[in-house]
Amino acid sequence: MYLLKRLRGNSMEKIKKVSSYQIILLIIIYRMIIAFTYGPAINTPPGNQDVWIALLLSIPYTILIYLPILFLSNKFNNLTIIEYMEKIFGKFIGKLVGFFYTVSFLISCTIIVATVLEMLGSTIFPETPVWVTSLFMMTTCTYISSKGLESIARGAEILVPFIIGILFLILALGYKNMDFTVLLPILSDSTFKSINIGAIDFAFKFPDVLILAMITPHLEKKGEFNKIFFKSLIYSMLMVTIIVIASQAALGVEQAKHSNFPFFTYARLINLLDFIQRIESLYVVSWIAGNIGKISGYLYFTTVALNQTTKRKENKSYIIPIGIIIVISSVIIKDRHSIIGTPQSTSRITLIISLISMLIIPLIALIVYFLRSKIFKNVNSQ
Repeated sequence: MYLLKRLRGNSMEKIKKVSSYQIILLIIIYRMIIAFTYGPAINTPPGNQDVWIALLLSIPYTILIYLPILFLSNKFNNLTIIEYMEKIFGKFIGKLVGFFYTVSFLISCTIIVATVLEMLGSTIFPETPVWVTSLFMMTTCTYISSKGLESIARGAEILVPFIIGILFLILALGYKNMDFTVLLPILSDSTFKSINIGAIDFAFKFPDVLILAMITPHLEKKGEFNKIFFKSLIYSMLMVTIIVIASQAALGVEQAKHSNFPFFTYARLINLLDFIQRIESLYVVSWIAGNIGKISGYLYFTTVALNQTTKRKENKSYIIPIGIIIVISSVIIKDRHSIIGTPQSTSRITLIISLISMLIIPLIALIVYFLRSKIFKNVNSQ
């Protein structure tokens, strides 16, 4: 046992740390890129000009939902969520929970890839075969994932400010196309129930914070876990809200609802000088960069979760096999089902997974933790 602890300690020393700033940027772009892509919030209850209110209201709901994970990740700040779930539940149940989180990350990554393929196929590269686009994209993401967490975090430090800068440039250049009167009158067409339903739905669509629970042991300052959570949540939701408001103000509330890619459509309305005919090229570059970053991250954490569950190989050994699974699955999904055109079934699946992974399992784990509190009293010192 002593030798195993020494080996584990040495392996942990080899893992390079990441800064709070890098992880805040990482989680912000993971959340923001969804609105940047197809803006599902626009069609979520109340589904009218008051969507922005539901988005902002989702912030306290998200905090409430994540309280068990916040507590446990602070208590077990030397372990990932996969590792401390096994410590709390025991080896057998812990492995089942670990496999569930692994599959959750895998499904999320596959849906992201399928969504990107759908947008590329319908707007940017309509003549390119889906499997070619998928293979090229996953080759890039596999390479990035193989470089590890430090490279992913450094990439976020460079790319995310660029993407956010492009976002605000597009907003500034397209300001003259916006008519904010379409957002009035406020609360005239919404009910208290519909706004709260939408807020709760948005809260469960923030599974990216589970990534933070996977990164905790690698933070330079583990005590800043809560700060990272709150900053990334508030900043990302503010930017998503801005994107939704801009899309509705430029296109109109109803037109934005019927557009598969509302913010992209908004960007295409912007005409500049002769040397730059359309601003959409900047949008495409930043959008592709953001999605490659998110896919690479989810691929990496899928393999880490699988490695920590099985304890058989290094996570690098799983990157290519998992990447192949994602390519095949995403192409099949893209060919058989439109995620953006008919999002109900996909949203139902992701909502169930989020409910279990973000609330039910952590809540049960929290109860078990308190029942066995004497055992875990000195967990952080071990």
